[in-house]
Amino acid sequence: MHENVFLYTLPQWFIFSSVLVMVYGWVEKKKPFRIIGLVILIALAFFSLYAIVKGYFDSHNFLTPDEVINEELNGELVEEIPFEGIILPAYWSFVISGITAIPALYFEIKCKRQSRLFIVLAVVISLFGFFVIVDALKYI
Repeated sequence: MHENVFLYTLPQWFIFSSVLVMVYGWVEKKKPFRIIGLVILIALAFFSLYAIVKGYFDSHNFLTPDEVINEELNGELVEEIPFEGIILPAYWSFVISGITAIPALYFEIKCKRQSRLFIVLAVVISLFGFFVIVDALKYI
């Protein structure tokens, strides 16, 4: 199993709970649940940005300083991308989804119809990241 399990499990739970809560809010016509779902997407964006900034996806985690200094990779083709490199686009999509959820949250609070467009965009973008992670799990 991979050492940074939270890199792929935590975002999946964020998305699952967010979509579930928003769908429930839509079906039952309960605005607070839709707002909670959007807040969860925004929280996921902050977590994703934190993970990117803290260096969970930096290349120095994949090569030792000796390998870099001795140029041991010279002449070798690296055929396999590290797991963190595969899921990095998912994290960027979570950031974009959170940015899209901000106007959705604003319009939802103000009871404007434009919120639907932004909610759908935020969910679709976050689901893209979800499926990037699901696909990447095949290679672990």
